[in-house]
Amino acid sequence: MKYTFIDIEAAWDEHLHEAYRQIDPVGAGELMRNGQQRRRLPCKRVMAAAAFDLELHEDGAISILGLTSWTTHDHGDEREVVANMFEHVRARPATHVVTYSGLAAELPLLNLAAMEHNLVLPPQLRTGMPVFLRPGMWRPHIDLALELKGQGRDWAHLSEIGLRLGLPGGLFAGKARIEEPTTSEEWQAMRSRVAMDCVLTAMVALAFWRANGRIQLDQVAMLHHTASWCQRNAFTTDVYSEPLVALRRQSLVQIVEQEAELV
Repeated sequence: MKYTFIDIEAAWDEHLHEAYRQIDPVGAGELMRNGQQRRRLPCKRVMAAAAFDLELHEDGAISILGLTSWTTHDHGDEREVVANMFEHVRARPATHVVTYSGLAAELPLLNLAAMEHNLVLPPQLRTGMPVFLRPGMWRPHIDLALELKGQGRDWAHLSEIGLRLGLPGGLFAGKARIEEPTTSEEWQAMRSRVAMDCVLTAMVALAFWRANGRIQLDQVAMLHHTASWCQRNAFTTDVYSEPLVALRRQSLVQIVEQEAELV
């Protein structure tokens, strides 16, 4: 089974907001509970995207197939970022796309971008497509946040789930508030952030599916392997180096303890 974990980051477009304010001053001036201005979703533009490709084998082993990212800093504008991500997914028709809160966040923004820039979403991300699933089958697009919520009332942040899984808090650095970068260094940090979000989504997803008996997996080995791959391929900035080392170390300790129990 193959999966592509995707994530995007969006920037506030003041020009779109001002145009909307001319039409609806009251709606455009709406405030959140903390007193800050509500940044409505249609007034945001995609500035970065990433895709993490992974294959899960029947014996529980995983193969990491690659991690790709795009930013407006490197590719020019929103259209190019979104078009490149669409083509990446479209080139993998048998792959299941996984997001975290994608139905509420990524898909609305990607649909707006596709409408404006005359693009077509890949089949896995299209709305209104008939999906005929037998019990146990996987959807073309899986919203992990929705699966985790189940029939409950509360939505959980990815960072909250990651901490329960034992992931180092440093892997979520910079996630609470995203601003549009202004320097090359900040853009590199943005590229690393959106890429890391894809990796973290994969870690949480595989652990969740294992816990529900949907896949066979050595969870600790998966975490160690994924952290090691991230370090070897050096796709992240230095801010994630120490947390990745910590994750490898704690996973290795658990692996040794597990093997000792079998002796």
